[in-house]
Amino acid sequence: MALKNKELEEYLETMYRKKQKGEKITTGEIAKELSISPASVSEMFKKLEKRGYIKYTPYKKVELTKEGEKIGASILRKHRLVEDFLEIFGVKREKAHEEACALEHAVSNAAEKAFERAIKNTKNAKPLSTLKEGQKGKILYVIGGVMANKRIEELGLTRGTIVKVIRTSKYGCPISLLVRDSELAIGRGIAEKIYVEVIE
Repeated sequence: MALKNKELEEYLETMYRKKQKGEKITTGEIAKELSISPASVSEMFKKLEKRGYIKYTPYKKVELTKEGEKIGASILRKHRLVEDFLEIFGVKREKAHEEACALEHAVSNAAEKAFERAIKNTKNAKPLSTLKEGQKGKILYVIGGVMANKRIEELGLTRGTIVKVIRTSKYGCPISLLVRDSELAIGRGIAEKIYVEVIE
């Protein structure tokens, strides 16, 4: 049976999500996540390995290859763009997630860029880098490549997080933020990718 792109992407995205969270990728966990049988997952793993997307040893660990990780990251990025876009325009989070799951596989590179432009032009959003000292903002979304998004998430600057600008300066120097009662310094380039709604 031929492997459909949507099915392939769903597996790789799910595995990439788990890798991002530092979770183990196992047959049982993927079966649970996708609501299918472990036997079906095992068969799929064999097909993905033949295509060079994963390294798979039955009953042991499963690892994404660079190509598999690239596809998984791309689909996850499209999912988040669609999800963010829908939420910004009033769709509730749970429904936005559901719709993004259905649409992510159909988003072309051109459509991906269009979503980025639409989100950037949202009236209530402005780059974190434009906030003045003492101002607070609620993170709405992040516009950046896979690595930039990953780095920003690792810093704890996730959607919905409230940040306060403590110190800012010109000439590309770091911006100091107060995040969850802790001080965090980020580069201006990173701050330009984070869009917030000013709340104070």
